[in-house]
Amino acid sequence: MNTQFPLNLKRQKGFSKLGLLMTFVILICVLTFGLKVLPIYLDHNYVKNIAQDMVDTGEAAEMTQTQIRNQIANGLRVNNVHDFDLDSISSSRSNGKASIEIKYEKRVPLVSNIDVIVSFDDRIN
Repeated sequence: MNTQFPLNLKRQKGFSKLGLLMTFVILICVLTFGLKVLPIYLDHNYVKNIAQDMVDTGEAAEMTQTQIRNQIANGLRVNNVHDFDLDSISSSRSNGKASIEIKYEKRVPLVSNIDVIVSFDDRIN
């Protein structure tokens, strides 16, 4: 009978308490960062997709800047995005085609006096 048990039991080591504590600390740091930063990118993705749909369908070419902002605000209300400055959206037209520019930055407090600043600068043609 061939058994695969190690002969020297002192060489077997499991997860130490310090290793487990460090793993939890790293996991908590990653989760904290992710839960604070991920919603910023999701909100920006909603704004960008609404503007992209308006440009792709040709709606934006016939609308004023105020109408474009109102349309985006309506879409954001549906997606439950409340903290977005509509003044960061500007539109322009050239050769009958509209382009929408979304340019802003968002600051989120991470821990104590440490903030995360995320900048967005998109031009949708």
